[in-house]
Amino acid sequence: MISTVKIHMLSESVSPITHMGGTSGNEAILNRERVLHNGEIVDVPFLSGNALRHKMIRDPGARYLVDACALKGTLNIDQANFMFTGGSLSQSSTTDNLKMIATMQEVSPLFRMLGGSLRDQIIGGSLMVSRGILVCEENLLTISKQCSALADTATASAHPAQSFIGKTQYTRGEATRMKEAPDMLKGDVPPQKTNLMIYGGECVIPGSMWYHNLILNNVCDLEIGAALHCLNLWQASGGVVGGSSRIGHGRLRSTIHIESENPVDASTLVLSYIEHVNSHTEELVSWLNEAFS
Repeated sequence: MISTVKIHMLSESVSPITHMGGTSGNEAILNRERVLHNGEIVDVPFLSGNALRHKMIRDPGARYLVDACALKGTLNIDQANFMFTGGSLSQSSTTDNLKMIATMQEVSPLFRMLGGSLRDQIIGGSLMVSRGILVCEENLLTISKQCSALADTATASAHPAQSFIGKTQYTRGEATRMKEAPDMLKGDVPPQKTNLMIYGGECVIPGSMWYHNLILNNVCDLEIGAALHCLNLWQASGGVVGGSSRIGHGRLRSTIHIESENPVDASTLVLSYIEHVNSHTEELVSWLNEAFS
């Protein structure tokens, strides 16, 4: 069944969010966008749609296919780029290889949804991902227009954007300051000026909320199942977006509200997608080899 589905998401920050837009001195500065609120222009943190699309859908979806199709250690660079970053044009072409595109769309609902670039042509996808909008006073009107079902929840946790901005600071150590240094290092360690490096910057504090959405235009049930499966994988691996994930930053805990022309049974659609992948592994591997040999 072909339909258009909108997946509304409300995500709580369960650790500091350090999604950066630059630096000031040795401090990282949050990504911000300008918002009109009560006749004034306010700079408000946001999460880029590109980062969310990659972290929520493409990366977990590609990793799942690598495991399901036993592709570890077999991919060439073009195949890996297509699966994990969408690929890039490296050759010119004056004709479309409709058979190759049709085969891809048949064997991989994930890539049919995401689209990408072969060596000589671009394949359109059906997925659009919004920015992550901070749930704050300045964004309440925007959120209510996007999803009235979440408006009350958003209103309950809204404060001025500035109140959600905090600071982080860390120090990178050096081996000579470890108590085990005399036993590990060769010879005497001469006195030296410390090389300790202090780093940090702004963050959006834990407990803050974000609204974002995915729109799937004219998709079949398998594409919807692929999107929901990727979201499940993303959440199971920590729901990470933004920087400094190695030290526990960037974790989101998300709930979804599905808006669709037809009823959506999320669990059934996810299982159908998994079954499709398992029954088409050989075809997908063959297609990757044909497209990027």
